Amino acid sequence: MKLRQLAYFVKVVEVGNITRAAEQLNLAQTALGIQIRNLEDSLQIQLLDRHSRGVSATPAGMLLYERALEILQRIEETRRDLISLGGEKVPVRLGATPSILKLIGTDLLVAANEQLPGIALHVVEELSFVLTDALERGELDYVLAYDIEDSPGLRRIALMEEDLLLISAPDGKDAEQDVSFRHAVAGDLALVSNRDIIWRRVHETASRLSVDVKITYQVQSMEAIKALISHGVAQSIMPYGIVSEEIEAGELIARRIERPDVKLTLFLAHASHKGLADERLFHAFIYNMVDRLAAEIGPYAHPIDRIVED
Repeated sequence: MKLRQLAYFVKVVEVGNITRAAEQLNLAQTALGIQIRNLEDSLQIQLLDRHSRGVSATPAGMLLYERALEILQRIEETRRDLISLGGEKVPVRLGATPSILKLIGTDLLVAANEQLPGIALHVVEELSFVLTDALERGELDYVLAYDIEDSPGLRRIALMEEDLLLISAPDGKDAEQDVSFRHAVAGDLALVSNRDIIWRRVHETASRLSVDVKITYQVQSMEAIKALISHGVAQSIMPYGIVSEEIEAGELIARRIERPDVKLTLFLAHASHKGLADERLFHAFIYNMVDRLAAEIGPYAHPIDRIVED
């Protein structure tokens, strides 16, 4: 039984499909299948049930999965502890969304340098669905992203709810006036893509209300979307951070969406078998940063009560 086989097996159980697991591991499906078969042969027991929908762990497989998580976690902790003993900073790759980094990016980097002396924080900026994919592939250690789905392979902590806003060009109307969801989706909308969490949240809400969503522009660029809005040819649904500077300058206006309101939930997430030896310090740092983020967002942010760690 090899550590690499354990890591592969954990990924297969978490994904529930060898083909998708191979894609995330950047392996050929055949090669991954051989590794799992070799693991079963070495232990002389069936670990996976194969069926039309994919695979699921047998009772023996579930026991191995739980033990493998513990083993991989201990190995990761040992690796990072040895780095610290060698006098080097432990590298931690943190992903965060553009709306977060636009508001507190500088504060986050400066505070990390002061409050996390043993950590070399590397920050990656991407949309939530891109960050979640990178986390699942092992390319990031932690992510601050919105509406991360529950998964056996991830640990997540809900930190804050945030209102989505209808963003448009100034039109002489009261910028503080709320708008109904039906009104918000009736105009020419510019949104990113059908994988983006805002697209999904808007369409889920519209489906419940049996309302059509008018998407005129699908653009994989926030700057291009803001340009369309500024020219008055589109409006969009966004979190405050993306357009905070333009709102303060009076170039764009934001209206809260109601009846029903549309919110996103911000999570801190990491792989179940990864994490820092002293997560309390890192979590305290993240909580402080989220408090700063909520202060910047103002009335559109709703912090969630957190469990205090002993």
